[in-house]
Amino acid sequence: MNNIPSKLSALNRKDIFQQSTEEVRKRLKTFDQFAHKGTRGHAAIIAGSDGMMGASILATSSCMRSGCGKTTSIIPQQYYSLIHAAVPEALVRDNNDKELDLNTFDAIAIGPGIGITNHSRILLEKVFQTGKSMVIDADALNIISQTENPFSQIPYNAILTPHHKEWERLVSKTDDDYIKINTSLELCNKFNINILLKGYFSVFVTPSNFFINGTGNAGMGKAGSGDVLTGILASLLAQGYTPEDAGIIGMYIHGLAGDIAKENLGEDYMTASDIIHYLSASFISIRN
Repeated sequence: MNNIPSKLSALNRKDIFQQSTEEVRKRLKTFDQFAHKGTRGHAAIIAGSDGMMGASILATSSCMRSGCGKTTSIIPQQYYSLIHAAVPEALVRDNNDKELDLNTFDAIAIGPGIGITNHSRILLEKVFQTGKSMVIDADALNIISQTENPFSQIPYNAILTPHHKEWERLVSKTDDDYIKINTSLELCNKFNINILLKGYFSVFVTPSNFFINGTGNAGMGKAGSGDVLTGILASLLAQGYTPEDAGIIGMYIHGLAGDIAKENLGEDYMTASDIIHYLSASFISIRN
């Protein structure tokens, strides 16, 4: 594509914001007034491990806050009480449960804080076997990057959410935005997947196109922000959005919530939890 920008930093922020807003408004669903938790989707969040349970809490909480009917946090059993206390609306299941049937979920997110272990690899393989709508993030991406031909094993329509270093581990080192987007397009087309390149200008790449996002700010460049995005995407997929719609809406809403947090708290002092706090305001803003 000849319209791939040579440098994302040279883009006009106002123009990109307007284009993003138009894209999201035409894709956002209006749910029937008789909808209930059984019709709003059931997402599974496979995240967290020793010392990393905050990742599970953030992803689970953002999934619930983004309109999902039910969210199940799949975690080590000894940490059930953490999820119950932090996100009382969520269900919990043991990630060691051999009877756990991942096919019962409408969408699955895996990766934040799971660590790079044999057990994590087994969980990732089980997720792949379902063929469900899925988000692959963080340690799940790092596990894939350690394998031969990493993209060939990823199920069709999956959404990968790498930050810059994770993308380099998966593909190759580069600071050239054109190369990064163009290479992602080639990969998405070849393997029928989707890649969300996270950054100040996040870019959602599909097998046939790419979309540049105009929300978000440098204050979001803190630990846990990516976990929040993962939860939002899982929620949207579980609610029946296509991967393309979920990616475009998810990165916009995530960034807009961050922008509202910046307005209220200051760019230097906001946290990932603050993004979750302002998700409702973000959805209300775009709907209005």
